Amino acid sequence: MAKKVNLPLLDDREGEPKKKAKKPSIDVARTRLGGRSDAQEIAPPGFAPGVIVSFALASGRRRAAVIVYAGPTEVHVLLDGIRLRRLPPSELRLHDGATPEDLTKLAADARLFGLLCEGESVRYADDSGGLVDGKLVEKCRWGALVLRDDGAVVAVGFRKLWPTPTTPST
Repeated sequence: MAKKVNLPLLDDREGEPKKKAKKPSIDVARTRLGGRSDAQEIAPPGFAPGVIVSFALASGRRRAAVIVYAGPTEVHVLLDGIRLRRLPPSELRLHDGATPEDLTKLAADARLFGLLCEGESVRYADDSGGLVDGKLVEKCRWGALVLRDDGAVVAVGFRKLWPTPTTPST
């Protein structure tokens, strides 16, 4: 059996090898998290992060979802752990039926994220499952940019981000 050989990819410029891809910039990370949330935007009454709402489908049935971001003209709702829809507030109603357990868990995570503020000490779950402490430097619609103790800024989705536990003083 022949040994597999990886050949370099060539750039369009006179056969030069392609350079390694750069690490994502903060602008790219911010965009992947839905963009910076504006604390000055007022959400419609009752439409805070973590609220379970429903909206009408084309079939006329209603679909439950969880609010992760709400602005005056647009509300971002999660249908499940990965699918997001942007809807005008006028299309949403507070959900009044039975709520699936997965949406209840999403709602709890979104509610907790909604309470976090820039400058706050936070803890997040890294890719290996460990917990890392940092400071929330920029809140986005679906997550935040977090400054770690080593000076690196990382993008963290709202489901992996919590306030740092405080210990009562004695």
